[in-house]
Amino acid sequence: MDLKNKTVLITGATDGIGKETAKETAKRGATVIIHGRDENRIFQTIREVKEISENVFGVKADFSDMNQVAEAAKDINDNFEKIDIIFNNAAEFLHERIITKNGFERTFQVNYLAHVLLTEKLISKIKDIDGSRILNITSMIHSSTADFENLQGEKSYSGAEAYSVTKLLNILHTYKLARKYEKNKVCINCLHPGVIETKLLNAAWKGGMPVSEGAANMIYAAESEAISGVSGLYLENRRPMQSNPVSYNTEIQDKLYDISLKMLKSYL
Repeated sequence: MDLKNKTVLITGATDGIGKETAKETAKRGATVIIHGRDENRIFQTIREVKEISENVFGVKADFSDMNQVAEAAKDINDNFEKIDIIFNNAAEFLHERIITKNGFERTFQVNYLAHVLLTEKLISKIKDIDGSRILNITSMIHSSTADFENLQGEKSYSGAEAYSVTKLLNILHTYKLARKYEKNKVCINCLHPGVIETKLLNAAWKGGMPVSEGAANMIYAAESEAISGVSGLYLENRRPMQSNPVSYNTEIQDKLYDISLKMLKSYL
């Protein structure tokens, strides 16, 4: 799919893979919406992308504050007639359990729940657009179990486990939305962008490929004609792969979605 004249929203676009993806989509003629939580870094990223294209805009929201997520969605809805592609990319890795002002464990909120809210708020702008795609960024180290009694580290917590669980939740959310909107035009998939040298990776692990490789994998998921019209995919290395078996359990997908909407009731 040609990205020229498409409107592309990238969360977590002021650093790492998100930033590189913003530059690559700009090179292809897209209008790029840069999301970040720090105003100065948003402006800096916009300046860099404007060296490629003038069609770049910024939206600020700290995903650890649901009110800011809701406000960012309102700004986008007010200023754009349509969205062609959403990259739900923002994520972080924490070594300790932190509860946000909204009452959620921070990794759970930033990596998963905030994207559920943003997607719910923007779905009307994308679901009936020809060729539109929602792409949820997950990881090959996503968890193999969904413990609803410990989604937010209520019973036990480690940074690696919390991150792994949220990456499973991203996949479950993808598959649920793929089923929910199967009669609409939007295609909803998820992908592992690769083991990439980013701040997030270095917070827990070492090594990794350059961000250009991660961005190339994300651009593939946005452009590829091979997956055009197909939803409910998990992509690794630019090809469909099997995610952990638990992710295909539709009862778990539905339960997670229902619980998530109840958590978000006051923000929807």
